Amino acid sequence: MTCTRAYGAAGQSVKAARALLAAEDAVTDTRDGVPAHSAASGPVAATVASHTGKTLTAMKDHTADERHYRQALAGRAPGTYQRGHGLTMANLGRSAAGQHRHDEAVRPWAKSPDFMGGVVSDRNRQAVREIQAAAARYRRRGVTGAASLNQRATELLNNQA
Repeated sequence: MTCTRAYGAAGQSVKAARALLAAEDAVTDTRDGVPAHSAASGPVAATVASHTGKTLTAMKDHTADERHYRQALAGRAPGTYQRGHGLTMANLGRSAAGQHRHDEAVRPWAKSPDFMGGVVSDRNRQAVREIQAAAARYRRRGVTGAASLNQRATELLNNQA
């Protein structure tokens, strides 16, 4: 998946698409067991869906990335993999924002801190900073829920400092 994301970030869409298909094929191949280190980030299908979403985000295909982020969320049992769940919620909000559905972007962003509160990580902080910046812009535009989202993100960042 790292290769796939690198192709996507470099704008090499054809190579990224081929690598995505190969990754999806690998998920359905049950001949070999899942290595222990692979299971650490959660169910393999959910992890592949999340990375696929990230690749598609880099390629600016927000309609497709949203579908994969939703698959990643559905593939993790509630109460497990809190960090991954929170980051995927943040990505889902970014996807909606990328489609100019700003009111809809606020909803997953508002849920994201629920999963990040007890987890201190640089990725969480970066995601919350991005949410905070978007919420500040949306607040100025009068987007519903943006003011409370901005306040919540600020509080979360202050508590993790």
